[in-house]
Amino acid sequence: MFAKLPWQVCLALAPVAWFGFNLLSKIEPPPVADVSQLGHTVAYQLAGTVGMFMQALAPAALLLAALTSWIATRKRASLLEQTKRRNESEPLLSLHWKQFESLVAAHFEQQGYHVALTKAGADGGVDAIAKKGGETFLIQCKQWRATQVGVGVVRELFGVMSAQGATGAYVVSAGPFTRPAVEFAEGRNIELIDANRIVRSAKPTTDQSASAQPNCPKCGAGMVKRTAKRGANAGNPFWGCSRYPDCRGTLSIDG
Repeated sequence: MFAKLPWQVCLALAPVAWFGFNLLSKIEPPPVADVSQLGHTVAYQLAGTVGMFMQALAPAALLLAALTSWIATRKRASLLEQTKRRNESEPLLSLHWKQFESLVAAHFEQQGYHVALTKAGADGGVDAIAKKGGETFLIQCKQWRATQVGVGVVRELFGVMSAQGATGAYVVSAGPFTRPAVEFAEGRNIELIDANRIVRSAKPTTDQSASAQPNCPKCGAGMVKRTAKRGANAGNPFWGCSRYPDCRGTLSIDG
């Protein structure tokens, strides 16, 4: 349970636990005046015994939890960096679904979130819970390779988000989102993220125009340069979503 907390928290709690149980171990039972007070004396002695043992066990357990939490965080970060360095065109497809969830968790941890992965098979539509600044965000991971993520997935996550009182939610997918899913997420504090964008974010490129390529403000996919063919801006270049016509997000070239 403690290993799910940030390792810094477990490390800080260790001396607090030692101090508290050390005080408990030094409790002296009151003198017994009659038989009716015997129960109180036994309770004091029991509390002192618990404190004597726990002053060593509790800090040790917290230090072990801190180490476990730190190792898990480092493993996720290492997986993310290794995937970014792969020369494969689609590095996400070679990952196991658990690795995919760990990679997503590492991405959010690099953004300053504390992320706890949920248990497999009983996540209630949530694969990870991220916390930052006292706010809670739900994360759903979809490693679907051919099937588009539909509005049902986003609607289910919105229901869980409302039930749990979360501030927002993210759906991270290795595949595209349908237009109804994008439209449903708008205005509901649910962000749809292209997992390929996470992996490509650190890949070196010699093409200056590619390195300046923005991401779609609507669905998070990469954008490509297009030229307006009609209207007041006919002939002018602009950024258009690479998932057009499923997504019609645009940005001006000059920002």
